Amino acid sequence: MLNYLYLFIFSFILGVLLNAILRIFSLKSNFFRSEKGIPYSGGLGIFLSFIVCYLLFNFINGIALPFHILWVIIFASVLLGIEFIDDWKDFSLNTRVIIQIIFISLFLFLGKRMQIYFIPSWLNYVLSFLWIMGITNAFNHLDISDGLCGGVSLIVGLSFLTVSLIKGDILLAGLFSSLCGVLLSFLLFNFPPAKILMGNSGSHLLGFLFATLSMYGDYATLENPFALTAPLLILAFPIIDTGYIIIMRLKKRMVPLRKSNDHIFLRLISLVPNTKNILLSVYAVCLLWGLSGIFIIFGFNLFFLAFITLAILSTLKLILKMRFSH
Repeated sequence: MLNYLYLFIFSFILGVLLNAILRIFSLKSNFFRSEKGIPYSGGLGIFLSFIVCYLLFNFINGIALPFHILWVIIFASVLLGIEFIDDWKDFSLNTRVIIQIIFISLFLFLGKRMQIYFIPSWLNYVLSFLWIMGITNAFNHLDISDGLCGGVSLIVGLSFLTVSLIKGDILLAGLFSSLCGVLLSFLLFNFPPAKILMGNSGSHLLGFLFATLSMYGDYATLENPFALTAPLLILAFPIIDTGYIIIMRLKKRMVPLRKSNDHIFLRLISLVPNTKNILLSVYAVCLLWGLSGIFIIFGFNLFFLAFITLAILSTLKLILKMRFSH
């Protein structure tokens, strides 16, 4: 357990240093700078800190890196490069969709897919494709305000880390320890008012990592098949936000992936223009969903029932508030 704490701390320290260096470099060179003058080098800082710390941790502890994890890292680096170009060139919607279809299909060609044993292999492939595309875009949709995507990602990461430790999965525990330390360091720079942004490169990267790594966890047992829902519960808020966006845009006869101001967070800000208070409310809802995902690992127990009830009620409260934002 101490090893993972040390990894978290080291990742945090390296993340602070790298993000500070990249920020200074961006401000001096005009590289990775947004129209508002804020550097969007956060995605690069997150990825470099995360990978360096995780690989070093494995080397020191003599942990061999399996192919499916290496495959995730390779494709994560490719995605980072693609999305940096998107940050710079601003791809059209059709271009983004085509790139994502090709990218995810290539990843699944050799990558590990979902392994739900009571459904056919082809359906596991289809569900894996939809899961990766959906979660990747869900985190990109969350990157609409300072501190939102970074804070939600940290809570999601900590939830997956806890589940990994409970299940004794040393590979995933190491990955999420490193990622959470880096996300905390990024949040220091990104919490309102933001001094650095993650850009499309960072939000897509985080969504891809959560989507792929969550498929590799061993959640369910014969005694507790409901634990299979742990990733769905942990990622509930990004999924609900994306579902809400899709419904609102379809009602307006818009393409769901096209940009508009239909996010739960933006509607809440239009009602209560205090970004930090709304952020804390969203963090609390995400935490409740995360705790629900953690306790479902132990089956239907009082803690799970309490947290899932609070998570549902808190989410409904946020949605009902939006009735007054129109």
